[in-house]
Amino acid sequence: MIKKMVSLAAATLTASAALVAMTATTADAAGDGKVISRTNLTVRHAPSTHANAVGSIKPGKVIPLNCKVTGSSVGGNNRWYLLPGGDEGEWVSARYIKNLGSAPGWCGNDERFVGKATANVRVRVGPNTQDTAVDTLGKGDGIDIICKTNAKNVDGNTRWYWTKDHRWVSARYVDNVGRSPNWCV
Repeated sequence: MIKKMVSLAAATLTASAALVAMTATTADAAGDGKVISRTNLTVRHAPSTHANAVGSIKPGKVIPLNCKVTGSSVGGNNRWYLLPGGDEGEWVSARYIKNLGSAPGWCGNDERFVGKATANVRVRVGPNTQDTAVDTLGKGDGIDIICKTNAKNVDGNTRWYWTKDHRWVSARYVDNVGRSPNWCV
């Protein structure tokens, strides 16, 4: 009887250890996503449907995800994921990604940066002049900035700032007050 109880306890411990190991594997996969599009998923230079395509990813592929921002909406989903690595930004629409584990965190960190509009500047849903304008800042208005990325060239400047309101403004029309914002990573 005791021998059976010891065997049962050992089997229970083994099953528990396997469950913990599976849970740890799932947690370790946080930040990964599976492509669920029916056709190849377009990888873009910036988090906008108007940004240049820089590649594609086959359906079913599991990919690492660095962080997320908001951008132009795709099928009702305005979140975009930054892929790690590469010399330029590589972004995919979250609409076609199934998160494996936890979704990646927002790009940037707790540090905020301040800018000042040098002219009337349109606030957009994505970092492209073709993205919808949702507001206008007047010359001299302050801007709370989370991070920056390269996107659509505006009069020789490819930098765009992602704001604390989760909107985008062209850095062409913004003077930094203090330090330049960090990259969106």
